[in-house]
Amino acid sequence: MIAVNVRYYNMLRLHTGMESERVELPEGTEVADAIRMLAERHGAAFAGMLLSSTGEPASHLVVFVNQQLVVAGGPAPPLADGDEVKLFPAISGG
Repeated sequence: MIAVNVRYYNMLRLHTGMESERVELPEGTEVADAIRMLAERHGAAFAGMLLSSTGEPASHLVVFVNQQLVVAGGPAPPLADGDEVKLFPAISGG
């Protein structure tokens, strides 16, 4: 098992009721799998903010791992013990 620190921003913070949490994951877990696990952990409304209708990470979700942007559908190494994952919902407005 590995432990990663997950930080929530904007509406994600409001839905979880927390700024961050430490999450234990199986070794070799990829970012998309971690996002699905977090969606399941925090309920349907939160899952709707993280996942598309196909169960993949939503295109409007911005993810950083150790301050490196993770591009949706792009290559990303598995998470490692001690990694920091930051989750931002994209914000639009005018």
